[in-house]
Amino acid sequence: GNTGGMMDNILASKLYRSGSVAYVTRSGGLSNEMNNIISQHTNGVYEGVALGGDRYPGSSYLDHIYRYEADPDVKLIVVLGEVGGREEYRIVDAVLSGHVRKPIIAWCT
Repeated sequence: GNTGGMMDNILASKLYRSGSVAYVTRSGGLSNEMNNIISQHTNGVYEGVALGGDRYPGSSYLDHIYRYEADPDVKLIVVLGEVGGREEYRIVDAVLSGHVRKPIIAWCT
């Protein structure tokens, strides 16, 4: 089934509100909670992507972060990373090198 239940239940619960915050996470299961938290504490979610935990994912954190960086409608980037991941360090390098200039909040679980 769908993560978090049927689509009509997710919409009825108002976990999502459109806004200017974009996020990327590995966890599809935590996407609903990310939508909820971001919608409660900001103007809402512009876009959210769950990469999944596959060994060979189709995209990376930075693929999406660079898209968010280039999109003028995105004002804040949120990343939910994982302890022990290598890709989280690439995000740090991108920020330190100036490739990512928008505000970014990252949390590793």
